[in-house]
Formats: sequence, C-alpha cells, structure tokens
Amino acid sequence: MSQRFFCLVAAACALVACTSEPAPTSQAGAPPTHTPRPLLSSGDQATATLAAEPTETPEPTPTPGPIFIEYKVRAGDTLGAISARFDLSVEDLMKINGLTDPHSLQIGRVLKIRVLVEKVGPDVKILPDSEAVYGPAYKDFDLNAFLAKYPDSYLGSYSEIIEGQNRTGAEIIQLVAERFSVGPRVLLALMELRASWITASALEGNQIAFPMGLQDPGRQNLYRQAAWAANQINAGYYGKISGRLGILEFADRQRAQFAYGLNPGTAAIQNVLAKTATWDEWQTLVAPQGFRAAYEKLFGDPYQYEVKPLLPKNLQQPSLGLPIEAGKLWYFTGGPHAGWVDGSPWAAVDFAPADQAGSCWPSKYWAIAAAPGVVTASENGRVVQDLDGDGFQGTGWALLYMHLADEERVAVGAKLKANDPIGHPSCQGGAAETSHVHFARLYNGQWIPAGDTKIPLVLSGWTFSADSQEYDGAMTRGDQKRTAENQRIEEQNGITPNGAQ
Repeated sequence: MSQRFFCLVAAACALVACTSEPAPTSQAGAPPTHTPRPLLSSGDQATATLAAEPTETPEPTPTPGPIFIEYKVRAGDTLGAISARFDLSVEDLMKINGLTDPHSLQIGRVLKIRVLVEKVGPDVKILPDSEAVYGPAYKDFDLNAFLAKYPDSYLGSYSEIIEGQNRTGAEIIQLVAERFSVGPRVLLALMELRASWITASALEGNQIAFPMGLQDPGRQNLYRQAAWAANQINAGYYGKISGRLGILEFADRQRAQFAYGLNPGTAAIQNVLAKTATWDEWQTLVAPQGFRAAYEKLFGDPYQYEVKPLLPKNLQQPSLGLPIEAGKLWYFTGGPHAGWVDGSPWAAVDFAPADQAGSCWPSKYWAIAAAPGVVTASENGRVVQDLDGDGFQGTGWALLYMHLADEERVAVGAKLKANDPIGHPSCQGGAAETSHVHFARLYNGQWIPAGDTKIPLVLSGWTFSADSQEYDGAMTRGDQKRTAENQRIEEQNGITPNGAQ
C-alpha cells in the first residue's frame, strides 16, 4: 500500500458508523464503504471482529491448546484492549505481528493472535449449506404464504419504519435475506428459537426488543436484530470456508474450536448462537432439541431442501466488463473488501468517478451493466442484476451495484444489455465518504471473493487480486497495473475504460 491517506486520531470515533450497522431509520445493514484508515491511539476503547478471508485454506484437525487466529482491527481498537481480550501481553502481540509502535494501529490491519482453546464444539450437522445462503433452495419460497399458516403470529402483525418506509415483518425478513444473501428460513427459525415470534401472538419485554436474542440496547427491534444475525451467519459460513474463523467466542468469554469436518451451514448456526449464549447454554442450542428442533417445527427436515453443490467444481466467471462508463476517468479506490457488511467475504471492489472527488453529490457519470441480465432489485442505492434471466438473484450468477442515486436508477424488471446505463454513483445506501460504485459477484447466493485465485474477478480483461488488508489490492491486465488507493493518482489508480467487454 502506497501513499494511503490517514485521518487524525480524532476521526476514529466517527468511523465507527462506517463499519457497523447504523440505525434502521437511516442506512442499517448497508455494506461497508472505503474510508481512510486512521491511526488509533492507545486511549480508544476496543471493539471486535474476526477477519474475513478471500480464499479457501485447508482445514486443520482441532486439538486443544494454543492456536493462531486472525483479527481485523476496527475503529476504537487498541493493542492494550486487544491483548487483554485474548489474554496475552502487548509485547507478545507486537512481536508476533512485527509492530514497532504500541500507541497506534491501522484500521483494517489483520493481526495474528495466539489464543489458548481447550474446548471443541460438537460435530453434529445442523443445516445444509444451501439453507444458510439465499440461493436455489429459496427460489420457490414465499414468505407471506408461509406466514399465512400462522395468522396469529407476532411477526405477522409487526411493522417497523426502515429507511423512511413502513415495512411489515415479512418484508423486513425478505429485505435482510436479499441484502445479506442469507436464508430466510434460517432467520425465521432463529426468531422462533429465541423469542417465539412465529408461533406466539402475545410477547413482552426482551422478546419484542431482541427477537434474535442479542440483548444490545443499540440493536433493538426486528430489522437491526435480523441484520446482526444475518451478518453473524455470514461470518460463520464464510469463516469456515476460508478457515479464518478459527474459534467460537461465547457470551461468558469462553472459546471453542469448530469440530473437524463441520460444514459451513452448520458453522454459521453455531457462530450466531455462540454470540448470545454461554458455553453451557450453547450446548443445548446446537443440540437436536435446540435450533434444529425450532427449524423442524416450522419447516420440517432442512435436508429436504438441500441443493448441492452450490459451486460447481469447475465454475468459471462469465465475461464481464468494467461496470463504469467508457471514455471517462475513474479511480480504483477500493480493492477486495466485504460484499455486504464485515461478515461477508471480500467480494467487492470500488470505483470512484473523477467528477465528484470527495463529494457525495451524484456523479454525472454512469455505472453500466457489466453483462446482459435482468434487474431483480433497485432500492436505496442497491441494484442487483440476475445474469441467467430467471428473475431470482439466488440462482446462477448475480451482480451487485451499490451506492447508485435514486434519480435515473434502473427499475426492477429492466432487461439490460452489456454497457447499458444502470445509475449514477453517489453515497446512497450507506455511510460512504464519496460518490462511488461498489461492485460484487454472487453465484447461487454465495458471495464470491474478488481475489479468489480459483474464480478471480476479471472485468474487461483486468484481473483483481487481494492484499493482506481489506480495501488494498490491485487490478492487472498484461503489463498494466493499478493499485487501490484512497487518493486519486492517475498513474497509480486511474482508469479510462474503452467500452470493450
């Protein structure tokens, strides 16, 4: 990374909103956006997240004892607080990671952490992978038809103002499922397990405020709870695929390793349940009488819906062009980073138009279709394009274009040709610092890392690669190379597409 712009320490608190889920009346559950990485002083409080990972690694056999995990630094983190959380000295943490200054950290840096883990979770499979993602298993699932079977359910009578719009309970679950690309049946089963929102009509207190079981005053009500749960589902699912989510952490601060051979769908459920339970409580939640029983009460055996494989063995990306207007100067401002909030893998890259540097005013430039396909979603800055033409984002290839202004944005149902205009880059739909396009791929509902060595993102012949830090990375074509930069330096990250696919 060269010539990165760093904010002052005072900016760290402001950036918390860019990396977490804001209030539902604004941009809750929006994808992360590229922001300058401030240096953090030793006086800031610590928050936590495990690092995402763009590529798959071999799975080790779990054995009790010290293991290394990876931790991504967030706004507010300090070496002292991270060391205290993981029970190691600041000196050891610095030595392991080659750090020289104990009073500063860079947001987004991935640290190696040595932890002692004596427990190993159960190896009982709870859920097939295809249930955890919003993929082919959900093509014919009608959430409203399902709720009609429970006319007295609390969820059926619930509504909430989300981003200025009154939405029903069913609409909220559907919205979260589509945005995060997680299975709605899983979200419904979690609500039933933790708060009986499906089968009960009269709820009270914490059941109403915290339907997913996370008793956090800053995440009350259905949308924020569902968005949090979806993010944790993704963190468990993709963390297990990559091997980077090495441990489960429980509400009582105990830790456990995933059992050997556990499938990602089960890891997703184990992870989200661990966040709100002690080790002892979790044993019941992941046992047959826990989540699995709640799911089966509503939907029957989850394996009746199983679709496999989600990713064919020799899957290849179709021909895609750069999703930005030809003949105009753009900047590659974000290398591989989270597709939708930090639980998802590094599926996205960012491009900023030259005409709105440092501004959130909508650009006059166009984001354009990277391939032919039909638009399945167009709301709050978000456009999803289905490439197989069946009108469902969870089958085959789908493309996400984010932060597109309301004015002139393409409508749902539009059948696009490659290079057709989609919308104007802006800050719409997330806590962005400047107008840009956030672009990501999914296949069968699964986020595909942009820097995946097996299925790399290739746009107009440019191949994208990830670096060790989120948002860093490069795009190369032949002997040409552009490096992701916050700054706009034409020789380093400038690109003027010629319109060729």
